[in-house]
Amino acid sequence: MLDVIKFNFFKGSDRLNKLKEDLANKGFIGSFLLGAIFALAFCPFSAVLFFGMFIPIALQAGDWIVLPAVFGFATGLPVLIFSFILVYSATKLGTVIGKIQTFEK
Repeated sequence: MLDVIKFNFFKGSDRLNKLKEDLANKGFIGSFLLGAIFALAFCPFSAVLFFGMFIPIALQAGDWIVLPAVFGFATGLPVLIFSFILVYSATKLGTVIGKIQTFEK
């Protein structure tokens, strides 16, 4: 943040920007791939759990659709709840700031 330590991880950012633009123009499949890359970037442990442990268990159990869908819903539910809390609290914060501005006048 203070630019004290220099990281050279992003030298290929032109390639990454081109990849993002290409995927963004591919419709649903491109959106899915962007989401998958985003998920892997922020939570690689979840990918290891899903692809390395859960998918083999689901295949062995013979339930290829329902179990992965339940896993995806259950891991996405906290994100949905947290985003709802953020939106709700931001709305309430806007209301409070509006009342404070009215009081200040």
